[in-house]
Amino acid sequence: RDGRASGRRETGDLPDLPKLMNTVFVGRMGGQQLASSDVSAIAGWLDAQPTVPKAAPADPQAVARGQQLFADAAVGCASCHSGAHFTNNQSAPVGTGGTFQVPSLIEVGLRAPYMHNGCASTLLARFDPKCGGGEQHGKTGQLSSGQLADLVSYLQTL
Repeated sequence: RDGRASGRRETGDLPDLPKLMNTVFVGRMGGQQLASSDVSAIAGWLDAQPTVPKAAPADPQAVARGQQLFADAAVGCASCHSGAHFTNNQSAPVGTGGTFQVPSLIEVGLRAPYMHNGCASTLLARFDPKCGGGEQHGKTGQLSSGQLADLVSYLQTL
C-alpha cells in the first residue's frame, strides 16, 4: 500500500522488513531470529491494517492555502515530498546532523512525534528551527504563523 512495512527506520538504511526485524528485534531487543514465513506474515498484517478515517478539515480554505504553500518552489516542500506517496525515496541532509530518508507524508498527521529524533510533538513544532533543521529542511522561516497553520492544515489531510 503505502510502504509502511518497508522496513525503513530513522536514516532509511534498512531496505526491507526482514533486515529491520533482524536489526531491531534480534539485535537491539534480543529476540530470536524469525523464519521468513513469520516475517512475511508480519508484513502482510502490517499492510492489512486499516487506515484511520480522516475527519473533514475544519477550514477547507486553510487547506487550499496550505496546499499552495506546499507546492511553492520557494518553500520547497514538494521538492522532496513528491509523487503519489509524497516522497522522492531518496536521502537528504535536513540540517539536523545527518542524512535521512525522505519519509512519505501519507497520514503524517497521525504519526507524532515527528523528525528522526522525535523532537516535534506536533506538526507545527516540526517547523521550529531548533527541531526541524531550519532552512535546510524546506524554506519555511519566512512563513507567518498563519501560513504555517495553513501548511499544517494541508498536511493533516494527506
